[in-house]
Amino acid sequence: MIRTNNRRAVFGLAKKSLRASPVRNWMIIGAVVLTALMITSIFTVTVSLNQSMEQTQMRTAGGDYHGTFKYLTRGESDTLKQHPSIKEYGMSLVVGWVTNEEFKTSSIEVNSIDDNTAKHSFVEFIEGGLPVDEDGIVMNTWALEKLGVPLELGATVPLEIDINGQKISKDFKLSGYYKADQYLTMAGLAFVSPSFVDKYVAQIDPEQTRLSGTYVNTISLNVMFNNSWNIREKLDKVLADTGLDTPTGVNWAYSSVSLFDDAVNLLPYVALILVIMLSGYLLIYNIFYISVVRDIKFYGLLKTIGTTPRQLKRIIVIQANLLFIIGLPIGLGLGYGLGCLLIPMLTSFSDLTMDISYSVSPWIFIGAAIFSYITVRISASKPGRIAARISPVEAVKYAGVSKTGRRGLKRTLHGSKIYKMALGNLLRNKKKVILMLASLSLGLILFSMIYTLISSMNVNKYLNSFIAGDYVVKDEIMEVKTGVSENGTYALTEEVVQGLSQIAGVDRVDKVYFKTDTLPMSAEVRALLEPLAKEENPDMPMYSPLLETGQLSIQVYELDEGWYDVLNQSDIAAGEFDREKFKTGKYVLVSEAILDESEQSFYRPGDKIEWGQSGKSYEVMAVVKLDALYAAGVKFYDIAGVRAFLPLQESKSSQPDSIILNATLHVDPNQADLADTVIRANTDSVPGLILKSRDDYKAEMQGFITIFQTVGYGLSFIIGLIGLMNFMNTMITGIIARRHEFAILESIGMTKKQLRKMLIYEGLYVVVFTAVILGTFGMLLTYGLIKSIAENIAFTVFHMDVLPIAASIPLLAIISIVVTVLAYRMLAKDTVVARLREVE
Repeated sequence: MIRTNNRRAVFGLAKKSLRASPVRNWMIIGAVVLTALMITSIFTVTVSLNQSMEQTQMRTAGGDYHGTFKYLTRGESDTLKQHPSIKEYGMSLVVGWVTNEEFKTSSIEVNSIDDNTAKHSFVEFIEGGLPVDEDGIVMNTWALEKLGVPLELGATVPLEIDINGQKISKDFKLSGYYKADQYLTMAGLAFVSPSFVDKYVAQIDPEQTRLSGTYVNTISLNVMFNNSWNIREKLDKVLADTGLDTPTGVNWAYSSVSLFDDAVNLLPYVALILVIMLSGYLLIYNIFYISVVRDIKFYGLLKTIGTTPRQLKRIIVIQANLLFIIGLPIGLGLGYGLGCLLIPMLTSFSDLTMDISYSVSPWIFIGAAIFSYITVRISASKPGRIAARISPVEAVKYAGVSKTGRRGLKRTLHGSKIYKMALGNLLRNKKKVILMLASLSLGLILFSMIYTLISSMNVNKYLNSFIAGDYVVKDEIMEVKTGVSENGTYALTEEVVQGLSQIAGVDRVDKVYFKTDTLPMSAEVRALLEPLAKEENPDMPMYSPLLETGQLSIQVYELDEGWYDVLNQSDIAAGEFDREKFKTGKYVLVSEAILDESEQSFYRPGDKIEWGQSGKSYEVMAVVKLDALYAAGVKFYDIAGVRAFLPLQESKSSQPDSIILNATLHVDPNQADLADTVIRANTDSVPGLILKSRDDYKAEMQGFITIFQTVGYGLSFIIGLIGLMNFMNTMITGIIARRHEFAILESIGMTKKQLRKMLIYEGLYVVVFTAVILGTFGMLLTYGLIKSIAENIAFTVFHMDVLPIAASIPLLAIISIVVTVLAYRMLAKDTVVARLREVE
């Protein structure tokens, strides 16, 4: 056989075939755009959320370096810098600690760093730069504000610095300053010049400071590798190659929060991508199938003039590729924009303050393009095989009906019933029916699940999680900051609470006192923690430090009597709550503790417990769940820590150093408007107070629901739209493919009215089958999945709602009838003779 280069001819045929079907082309382009849009938005959200979490954690960790070699001498540092696997590095030398009285509760470490370390440590100068002169210094804005130093270059900064046990008092000159979050980073930093190091630090032996634990004049070499995979192994290899033995640290921002570290984190995104690919496949496949069925005679004629099956398949593939190239950029652009719109909404679900980062990684677009192309390519392959397999003779007789299998003749005395004919016609191609039902049911099941979850959100349960009355007053320090006052004073004082209680219309004020303390670790608790300590990440130890100190943290709350009504039986894990016995002050409620993402109880009812210096012991009345009395407490939990709830004795705290955590106001409904004005005026007059009403929390809840509705209903709408388009295409496919069959039925006496009625029955059977799927599998999936999700969300009460499924069935029936009638009208424009001659 002589090979000829006919690729150009095949390409030309494919292009001309495209021009002949503009409507089909736009439908496929639309399907490609929808598929690429959804996949791109998921990739954008996934990568950007991961990057946002990493950026937030990096700022907490103090930099974005992969790892650090700690406590080095200059010689050791010079050796490590030469290793070929280290692509970038920065050095930080320990000088000492600021000992000014202003920083008694917030430590400031003094270092000398280079430009690379500054860049990778998020030191973004507002003015100036790293110091050069001996008296130059760089500090952040919050530290300068504590000292009362104006934010201007050259300002005098009086500091006392402890350098290896020796204190130096010196007036520095501000050479630069930058903004940093006091409550985000681990410790404050101040940077001095190499000249200062040469004068005050260089003579100190780093070997000695390593032994003493001050580490003055030791160097931290912060390094970057090619990538962030297996950082621990890379650090160990560098040490092995250089023969050094020094502590190392992995930047835990890369290992603690990445979505990609645990396959379970990615399951929702993978599932969404597969659902979108399946929906896109079903739609694009059907459109190409319609095209092949309609143009099957054209492909048959091509075969008669020598076109090979491979070339016929290639024609279909070329068409798919060209339409994919047109639709892909639109889908990628719209998908990236949609992803960027969704990111702020999704980050608002988190309790963590997160730096929003919009990733422009090329892998977003490469990955979306690959998955979209796989969808298109698979969708076009089956129609291509149909066109390639059919012979020229079969092509002119092809009606899109499978003739495989053996069907017996049905005898009847009363003639064939139209509804029976419709059912038989529908079931002739079971695969097509299954694909259509799958596509149609997919979007409706997703819509049902999202609707059920939203309808399960209980506003009152949400409100009760945050507020137990009409208003709650909190101290800003306790609510949004560290909880530690710099000068020991707090805004929410006894006088403030007394003033609030005297406002006309305020019936009652319930206070909560709070303090943190420590508990001695029992042998039983130690036995629980030791296995966890052995398995924990050495770069982020959680349980080892607790085992070393032998102490557990405890949050102690004293509750006014009004809080007793908030405690439900469902909040109690063991024991029973007796309010009269509890009021005696001899009993305590103890919460479960968080252990390795699970909740376990350290105590049982009847155990004795004591903390602090008072020596007073309490009997455990009941063990409550971790989120019990959530509205009363602070919104953070300590690892392996517990919460203890005591009665407030005579409106005064019995615990030393306790502070008023919050005050809940109960207002007379008849005087609500007047009381609201006075309450807000009182709290506004006291700096540092936060006032929130029940309506404020209700608005927050509504905002959450709106975000969830936007994301959830938007996704289900697009997938449902794909399914609906697929349903309409399938109906049209059947009518077009069977045009010759219909002509024969009309020629033997079937009227147009009967034929239209038969087609309507076929569409309605599809609706009935869909209803059966939705009413069985769809309901079971919705019940099982959404019930488990709702049980893990604090403010939901599962409520199974059949409204989405019940409302969708009549809508589908109407669409089915309209599409069938319109398609048949287009077909019936030609005469019976003309349609019969199509196969001659």
